[in-house]
Amino acid sequence: MLEVVDHETALEEVLAFLDAPPEAGSADDERFVARLRQVIAAAIPAAEGDDPEDAPTLRLEDGLRDRLEALAKARASHNYFGEHPNGIGPTLGMDVSNA
Repeated sequence: MLEVVDHETALEEVLAFLDAPPEAGSADDERFVARLRQVIAAAIPAAEGDDPEDAPTLRLEDGLRDRLEALAKARASHNYFGEHPNGIGPTLGMDVSNA
């Protein structure tokens, strides 16, 4: 189980790996991807009319946000089901992971 960290710590870990991401499938890669998702989720801008409590808890410069989102998309692109590497089959009651 991955240790829970605050958003600032997650951002620091992501930035440390940004120029040289870990090898896919490694323990560092698992931590990197989890932290990357955490940072992106914490920095989602609030929509107009949203409750102020739903404001982002982490602020990123637009260039950095774009770079992180592109990296997350690239990391998920090798999975046929994107961010759902085990497939969507279990939700539907079937295993399509070997399709």
